[in-house]
Amino acid sequence: MGVFIFTPLDMKRFLKVLTLGMVVTLASSCSKDTQEHGCTDHLAANYNPTAITEDGSCEYNQDTQMIWSDGVRGGWNGDLHEGAYRLEVCAGEESVLEEIRDSSTVDKTLYLGTGGGTEHHSYFTLINEHDARDFAEGSLRMDVRVSDTDDGAPEFFNLFISGKIHENAECEPYRRSEYVEISTHSFNDSTFTPIVVPIRHFNKIMMERVEVVCGITFEGERSTGIELNNVRWVANPYSN
Repeated sequence: MGVFIFTPLDMKRFLKVLTLGMVVTLASSCSKDTQEHGCTDHLAANYNPTAITEDGSCEYNQDTQMIWSDGVRGGWNGDLHEGAYRLEVCAGEESVLEEIRDSSTVDKTLYLGTGGGTEHHSYFTLINEHDARDFAEGSLRMDVRVSDTDDGAPEFFNLFISGKIHENAECEPYRRSEYVEISTHSFNDSTFTPIVVPIRHFNKIMMERVEVVCGITFEGERSTGIELNNVRWVANPYSN
């Protein structure tokens, strides 16, 4: 039987191959581990569709997403930096109305009006897209009051929920739910009327990557408008 003798060059080549094999095996193991472990709950905000084993990392959205309340715009899960809401006004005008109740309390409401024209079109959008699949059976809610102006309020207004804004369109979402028409005939200018619109009744909603959370349109005479407060999304606690 012959005896094989390693030369320094052979030994160097052997160690190189062994090292490369260890690196490839380690990388493959890490990649496999990353794909197998993660959040497997599809209702979680950080759901990982490639995960096989639940690792306890699931994070969930707050049950109420406050969009606008008492003069302040909110943020997704309360994050006013990465999840802040913006109000885009495409036609008409918007302003914050203040009503002094006493020496230390001021009520603030969001006024949306036609301005010098005859229509209003606006919507709330998020700075960054967010996963909102757990709100698919929830509702859009707000308190509405007709504005106390000489020209009164519009006879009705339309609410919609959108998923995303087209990059090349000017102030016009390309994925928008059907409108829900709400009459203002039973509203008055002294108290707010609560509005609840089920999100599940909307069509073509991109709940996985939500950018636009709601919008309002109406037509009327000049200086016609409505006041809003406590605009929010509320999840359905019985849908999970």
